[in-house]
Amino acid sequence: MIFVLTLKGFSQEARSLTLQQAEQEFLQRNFRLLAERYRVNAAEALVDQAKKWDNPTLSGTLGFGSLDKVQPFHIGGGGQLEGSVEQIIQMAGKRNKQVQLARWNAATSAAAFSELMRTLRLELRSSFYQLFFLKESEKTLRNQLSNLQRILEAYRSADASGSVAHADVIRLQALQVGIANDYTDLRQQEMDASLRLQLLLGSKEPVTPDAGPDVLQRYVLGRYDLATLTDTALANRPDLQVADRRLEAAKMNNRLQKALAVPDLHLGAAYDRQGSYTNNFIGLTVGVDLPLWNRNQGNIRASAQEVKAQAAELDEQKLIISAEVANALEKIQFLEKGTEWPDLKSFNAEYTRLIEEVAANFRKGNISLLQFIDYFNSYSEHILHANKFLSDRVLAYEELNYTTGTQLFNNPQ
Repeated sequence: MIFVLTLKGFSQEARSLTLQQAEQEFLQRNFRLLAERYRVNAAEALVDQAKKWDNPTLSGTLGFGSLDKVQPFHIGGGGQLEGSVEQIIQMAGKRNKQVQLARWNAATSAAAFSELMRTLRLELRSSFYQLFFLKESEKTLRNQLSNLQRILEAYRSADASGSVAHADVIRLQALQVGIANDYTDLRQQEMDASLRLQLLLGSKEPVTPDAGPDVLQRYVLGRYDLATLTDTALANRPDLQVADRRLEAAKMNNRLQKALAVPDLHLGAAYDRQGSYTNNFIGLTVGVDLPLWNRNQGNIRASAQEVKAQAAELDEQKLIISAEVANALEKIQFLEKGTEWPDLKSFNAEYTRLIEEVAANFRKGNISLLQFIDYFNSYSEHILHANKFLSDRVLAYEELNYTTGTQLFNNPQ
């Protein structure tokens, strides 16, 4: 009964996708990527905004008569009308510096988008392959439970007729419970990986990964060494580009803050109908801010310190990248030692045939119950461990893709 409930409890229709199809859907439908794209567009719009000139200021005075005789809006014959228009002329190249700062901020936003894509792509591929190998393990355990169920039913019938010891039935039931528990744990992991993959794809239904029989052949270290991989990472990592652009933006902001200490020029024209020494007076107005108390000293000092902070973060990021690449390469080299084992694909096939023969011989009474249980438990553990090793190996290569910021391996065909 445990076996039947375990299998039926997880039936769910899912779409089958290759990695290439999954990545296409990911790029088109992942909501976090879409949101970051909008932020990139917003940053680019701010570049255009920074290019705009300040609007001119128009002001006027409408005649209201005098204290002796109030005449609201008396601007006709004998009335008074005064007006002026003024335009701020930014000095010390403030406008150009603001445009350049906006451009660096937009470049930072674009690099942040690439960094988010790098992170989510690793999460996508990790979930894809974890789910694939979990399903491979699930198939084996499900077949084992099916075989064990048939054997157990036969033993129950024999037990009822007194042909076998009741203790043997109990031992077989205990074996069934153990394997069913492994199967349930496996399905819980599978559902978690399936949910992560579904959310990354923005899919309304679950997805079944189709990795293909040659999945492991795509991952070969080949000619890559630590120096080459580190140089590749330093040239391509988006998070390093983010740190670099933030440093440049901080430098530009420091130059802008120094420029803001320079007074701006106020240039305009004025008209006065009859309030001046002559009627219909026109004049040129010129003004300048007097930097007596506020010369932007605090912002200049703060921006200079921010430059130093961003420079330190850039140096730290370079160190982090070098360490991450070395660590990822070391993981691959360690796991590749496992290839000294017999070929797992052929070994698994041979082991599967062996366990089928064991089950057949057990039904015929050619091997003992203890031998049968030992074979069954060993086979279950081997399949789980082998698929975990294969999953870890693939994910180690994907981590190296991630740390270098490139697609060195597993370019879907």
